[in-house]
This record gives sequence, C-alpha cells and structure tokens, in this order.
Amino acid sequence: MSTDMNSNRRLKIALVSCGLGHINRGVEVSTARWFKSLKTNKSVDVRLFCGGEYPEATHIDNIPRDLLLNTVFAPISSLSSQHIWEFCYGVEQLTFAAGLGSTLLSWQPDIVWTKETPFAHTLVATRPLFNLKYKLIFSNGCGFKPATYAGFDHIQHLHPNSFEEAVQFGIPKSKMTVLPNLIPKPKSYLTNEECKKHFGYSNDDFIVVCVAAWNRYHKRIDYLIEEIAKIQDSQVKLLLCGHPEPDTAALKDLAKSILPGRVQWHTLPADEVPIALKASNVFVLPSLNEAFGGVMIEAIMLEIPVISHQSSANPKFANTTLPSYDLALPGNLAQYIQDLRQSPMSAEVLRVLADTAEQTYGEQALHQQFINMAKLALHPR
Repeated sequence: MSTDMNSNRRLKIALVSCGLGHINRGVEVSTARWFKSLKTNKSVDVRLFCGGEYPEATHIDNIPRDLLLNTVFAPISSLSSQHIWEFCYGVEQLTFAAGLGSTLLSWQPDIVWTKETPFAHTLVATRPLFNLKYKLIFSNGCGFKPATYAGFDHIQHLHPNSFEEAVQFGIPKSKMTVLPNLIPKPKSYLTNEECKKHFGYSNDDFIVVCVAAWNRYHKRIDYLIEEIAKIQDSQVKLLLCGHPEPDTAALKDLAKSILPGRVQWHTLPADEVPIALKASNVFVLPSLNEAFGGVMIEAIMLEIPVISHQSSANPKFANTTLPSYDLALPGNLAQYIQDLRQSPMSAEVLRVLADTAEQTYGEQALHQQFINMAKLALHPR
C-alpha cells in the first residue's frame, strides 16, 4: 500500500470506538465528534467503526460489555465491580478486533485511531501477520500510564501533564501530540427555568448536576451523594446523568438511605445532555483522576459554574484561571457548594470562561490539528 502523501489520494483514517451505539461515555462521544468534524474535510477519507448502530458508521459484530454484565456476571457483579467491568470491556474490545480484521484488509487505511487499549494492543500484535501498513494513533483519553501505550506508533495526549509524564518515561516527543478532545458548543434553546421544569424541578431548587458513569472506584459518585447529604436543605438536589455499572445498585441504595427524594438518575441521549446541564446551578466532577473532562467543558460553554478536583482534568485556558478545589477530603465539596450558592460567580466571569472554552476546544481550533497529527503519525520526523 502506498503512503505517498504527495499523491492525490486522500488520507484514509479509521476512527474506532467499540462501544459507540451502545454507550454514551466520553470515549464514545468524543470519537463520534471527531468523525462528524473530519468527514467534512475533502483531504481525508474518514470512516467510523463501532460496535453498535450509529448513523453513517460501519457496524462491527462483537460481544457488548453490558450483555455480559447483565447476564453471565449479574449474580456476582457487586463482589468486584471494577474488575468485572474491566474484564467485560476487554472482551468487547477483543471480539471487536476480531470482527474488524477483514475490513482493515479490504480497505487498507493509512491511520487507525482509537482510545481503547486491549483493542489497540490486539491490532499491533496482528498487524504484521496480514502485512498491514497502517499507523496506529492511540488517544490517551483514560489517563493510562506510559508503559501501557509506549509501543504504539503515535500517542495523542489530551493534557500537557500526560505528555510530560510520557517524555520522562522515555517516549520520544516526535511520536506524540498534545491535542484535546474536540468539544462543539452545546445547543440548548431553553432557559434554566424551562430546563428545570423538564426534570420536574421548581425554579427555587438548587440543582447539582454530574454527568459521569455511575461508579465508586473512579467517578466517586458515593462521595458526591454523601456530600450533598451533608447540606441540610431539601431544595439542594442532585441530578445524575450517566450509564449504570455493576455497583450502581449499591449507589442507588445509598442515595435512598441518606438523600431520599433528592436524587434523579437519567441515562440520556447526547442531544439531551445540554438540557440537564442548563437545568443545573453547578456542575460537579468528583473524580480525583481524569485525563479530560469533556462534559465539564460543555458546562463551561453553557456558562455553568464547575467544581472539579484541582489536579483532575481541569481545562487549560490561556490567561484564564479556574477556581481551585480539593475534593479529596470529606466535607470540602459540601462547603464549596454552599459557598457558591451564597456567592454565585458573576455572569461576566462565566461569559469569559465560555468564550475561552469555545476558542480553545471548538472545531475551528482543533479540526486541522487532528489532520496534522495523522500526517505526522504516517510520516514521523
């Protein structure tokens, strides 16, 4: 296969998300967003491959993680929720890789881009067997350590800290790019009052929203529930938007026990997430370790105040500083929320943050950078 980029042939890019069409987490949503942007560029032939049904995507048969979680492992899923979830996710990726093989052979892409590690390692291991010449770009969207991705052809870091960690590990700078997720400005034509009404809230309710997977081990939804429970005011309510995982049932039991009637749980399609964000008075991301908080940036674009841990996924804005919070200690988040309720951020500050977020993470800023990264991966300096 010729990879001469001086020819008239378009650069062929395969974007891969094993769970897209079944699940709407950050990994899946960010992949779909890159596809939506890149497919309009005539210099590239970009195709989207996913495990579910998604508009304009190529469906690849696999064993979805939720199928295993809800059947084979349902009786024991609460015993070791993180490890069982990771195993099922690994099965999904490995079976997806097996199904994708014939497509790669027939289409012969120049670039395969993914955020999923077992899938990526499977491709690297099998690529020589079929004499495939594509370069693999691994986007480190889940905060993996350098030893996990050092063997891939090119690494996309969503955050400068991840890049510096990889440099210290010994990965050459020439095979890495710092490029955050593309975040289009969310569209919502409803007011805050209308959005609250959509979820059954009154205009006087103070809504804390979190858009994240419902688990303890990473997203710390238990910490969030416990902190809201410390605020003895029935008008302070929690809106949780995300996808269930094996420990979700225990989290719902916790909410019923210490926060009765003050928590809503919704798994929303992507186009309804802005309604949840605009219904809120503050967005909270309680996890201590995140590579990139995409929905947090969406909240900023909608001029919603955000609270996240000081070293976790905080957006980097030139000449603009976000407030710093420490969510590691019990009691801190409850106090931050009460302080924000008593002294809201000014509308002007929120507008400046929203404009800066759009200039930093919007399509106009990042579209061409992705193509430049693909060209660099194909012809490294």
